[in-house]
Amino acid sequence: MSRLTIVCRDFKPLRRNTLIGFATVRVAELRLEIHGIAIHQKGTARWCQLPAKPLVRDGALVKDAYGKIQYVPMLAFDARRVADAFSAAVVAALLDVEPHAFNEEAEVMS
Repeated sequence: MSRLTIVCRDFKPLRRNTLIGFATVRVAELRLEIHGIAIHQKGTARWCQLPAKPLVRDGALVKDAYGKIQYVPMLAFDARRVADAFSAAVVAALLDVEPHAFNEEAEVMS
């Protein structure tokens, strides 16, 4: 499997639980831009989550027993090792352009 060039084109900080924000990345060789990639951190673990959309049934959002909106994936990898490699590449690409993205103090400056 050949390596792909992943570049972070944009990052919007938004801290909530493990979420630290949303990134837009470009996969150069595929000429593909992916918007809305969620970036997470828990302890020393860092990962990304491909975009998802809210689950809607009969015109209403589906929520779990705790009232959390349920989401369904829009994209998925066919192997865990591929998903993990992509996640690591996205985190590295984010750190290339936003070296302090995972710092607690990183906030939205609007």
